[in-house]
Amino acid sequence: MPDKKRTPKASALTSLPPLSIAFVTTRFGQQFGGAEAYGVELMRELSKRHQVTVIGYEYDPQSALELPFIAVSISDHLPSWIRSFLFAKKVQRILKQHPFQIVHSHVGGWCGHVDVLHVRSAFYRWFVAPKFIKRLRNFLSPRAQMYRWLEKNRIHQQPQRCTVMVSEQIKEQVQSAYHTDFNFPVIPPGVHMPQTDADTRAQTRERLGIQSGDVLCLLVARNPERKGLNTLLEALPQLPEHTKLLIVGVRAHQRTMYEQIVARHQLKDRILFVTQTTDISPYYQAADIYVHPTLNDSFGMAPLEAMSYRLPVIMSSPQYCGFAHYAQDQKNALLLQDPNSGQELSQALRHLLEDAELRDRLRRGGRQLAEQFDWSNIAADFEKIYAQILCHRAGISAPTSPVD
Repeated sequence: MPDKKRTPKASALTSLPPLSIAFVTTRFGQQFGGAEAYGVELMRELSKRHQVTVIGYEYDPQSALELPFIAVSISDHLPSWIRSFLFAKKVQRILKQHPFQIVHSHVGGWCGHVDVLHVRSAFYRWFVAPKFIKRLRNFLSPRAQMYRWLEKNRIHQQPQRCTVMVSEQIKEQVQSAYHTDFNFPVIPPGVHMPQTDADTRAQTRERLGIQSGDVLCLLVARNPERKGLNTLLEALPQLPEHTKLLIVGVRAHQRTMYEQIVARHQLKDRILFVTQTTDISPYYQAADIYVHPTLNDSFGMAPLEAMSYRLPVIMSSPQYCGFAHYAQDQKNALLLQDPNSGQELSQALRHLLEDAELRDRLRRGGRQLAEQFDWSNIAADFEKIYAQILCHRAGISAPTSPVD
């Protein structure tokens, strides 16, 4: 399919004054995953012009970005759906005590002026997509009903509030679930154009025990099984012995479990694990290929980041990976039609290993695509939405459509 262009945006509206912004999230820090990293980088950009306060459970103490933080404490012994409701109630109380001009929320609840949906719609997931019997069970589940209700409070179709989707895939799911053709704005994650150097690459590969002739594939994932670990376990034995795989981001307490899975497949000498880290950059630089046979990614920040490091990328097609909506097969990445197929993945990897011209084309095409997602443009998109909300609140004419 043709790549869907992101037109570079002009800088933020010069008439927008510095704002007091509450950013509501569960955990704030790069190490916690893609959606959390989106929040960190967006707030890093917005805090250059606005006063941002983070409200959430946890703030990564190793985060390089220091912002005012209001902690929300709820017992870990409660079920997650009750915790989510209580979190929203506590946020409501906090906002009454600390008025903000804009409440920018990444979690379920009813307090956000701007609500950003990062994951598959709960309504769609539990009450639209499943077959009848499973849908019926979900209707009787207090957990499913709570998440559906919390999401419903975040779906805004009036100018005083705005619901933003991070991918076209989520937008289509929400439109289907809520029977609406409302044109929700789509603002994907952004990326920084990193600086790389040969010394970092060499030192990281040496530390990992990667030999000069090895081809190192990389997967960044807290949950490798959701990102296609089984497919990789099937594909790797079909490739030359010098093809290795590095998985970065697993939780420390799960590393042993994954190493045991790899050992059962007799691949312990070819698959390496690095636990959650705040700095993934050295591993992108050490890698030769990025692999992302995800089974369900609403967007997929890791392949975008890999492209910014000029890595050739293999990832699932748009049906499984939202970011793939923007990519063109053979130009920006190799797209997998069936991410469950180890045979298809091994063929794609072999194609890359044997075709230097293809590798160079994907490096160039991927970098060009990544450059369209600069964080300054992403922040400007949100500032346009803030301006529209503030204008409506003040009863004056709103600017043109917040996002093209």
